[in-house]
Amino acid sequence: MNAKLIGLTLILLLNYGLSKAHVVDSMIERNQSQRYFVFVPVAFYGEETSWGGGVSGGYYFRCKDNKVSSIQGTMAYTLKNQASLWISPKIYTSDREHFYSGHIKVNHFPNKFFGVGRNTPDSLEEKYISDDYSILLQHQRVMFGVFMAGLQAQFNYFRTSDYSPTQVLSAGVTGVNEKLTSGLGVLITWENRENLYYPSFGEFYKASLMVYSKIFGSDLNFTRLTLDLRNYYNIYKEHVFAMQVLADLAWGHVPFQIMPMMGGSDVMRGYFQGRYRDKTMACVQGEYRFPIYNWLKGTIFSSVGDVASTFDKLDITKSKVAYGAGVRVRVNPIKVNLRFDAAYSDRKEFAYYLTVTEAF
Repeated sequence: MNAKLIGLTLILLLNYGLSKAHVVDSMIERNQSQRYFVFVPVAFYGEETSWGGGVSGGYYFRCKDNKVSSIQGTMAYTLKNQASLWISPKIYTSDREHFYSGHIKVNHFPNKFFGVGRNTPDSLEEKYISDDYSILLQHQRVMFGVFMAGLQAQFNYFRTSDYSPTQVLSAGVTGVNEKLTSGLGVLITWENRENLYYPSFGEFYKASLMVYSKIFGSDLNFTRLTLDLRNYYNIYKEHVFAMQVLADLAWGHVPFQIMPMMGGSDVMRGYFQGRYRDKTMACVQGEYRFPIYNWLKGTIFSSVGDVASTFDKLDITKSKVAYGAGVRVRVNPIKVNLRFDAAYSDRKEFAYYLTVTEAF
């Protein structure tokens, strides 16, 4: 990894972030319409992607009680010939009685598979190409201001190619070749953060249950339960401690592409995304966020987690550990940040992440 190249790119993003923040702040001061669009060219780096670039945009608007709704999207391409399109709405109705969310994702992703379980060796590494398409639709009714409950539906299509006929993927791993999964489920949310993108205090608790079944047109039958618990504590002025407890459990014939896993830019930074995967994953992440300059923040983080075939087989003594530090550059008044992290794990080398928005 070229440290000078990282430094140059980060400096460019710092300068861009500062100018963009000042421009948008000035626009808001002159125009109190509370509706604005942000369009940002992005560069990023991750072990899974190498260097990549593209464009990221968002339309932001406020509704009742000053709550922010948004429609965000990103188009990107990487030096590993990976291409992706991602669109994610998070919309409150004007009376703030309903909340609509979800995503549309399209990915062409040359990737690596290391097998299933906590003890898979690096020698098991297998390259493959995955073409993934995903649509997630969620509707929740807002009750008592902070509590939401509703229904969700998800459709996934996976096509796996260019894998070795003599290695693990060809030996009957669930999800290889073409698979369609479709499911219905329920979700409940407690949302009390003062800001969606860089909270200083509050809580975010979400429980999601999704059932994929041939009754709904799915090729595979499986169930997935995800618990995402986040707390944010304002220690002093802009000093914040954030904590996340994440549990992801699945049972049935789970495709390896969406099997609970650790790694990447959001969960257990420091590990390759999907390096460890199984039907159950649990982790705890903590992050101390502190001010450096009015548009520039710093962070120190750590995480511990494990994967297993079932929840009762999770073992804290065999957990993986990762830690690191990073900087944040504010690009608009609602605290959307450009993020640069360097993380270290038992892999004995740093992993770098250059992306947009927080890990949690």
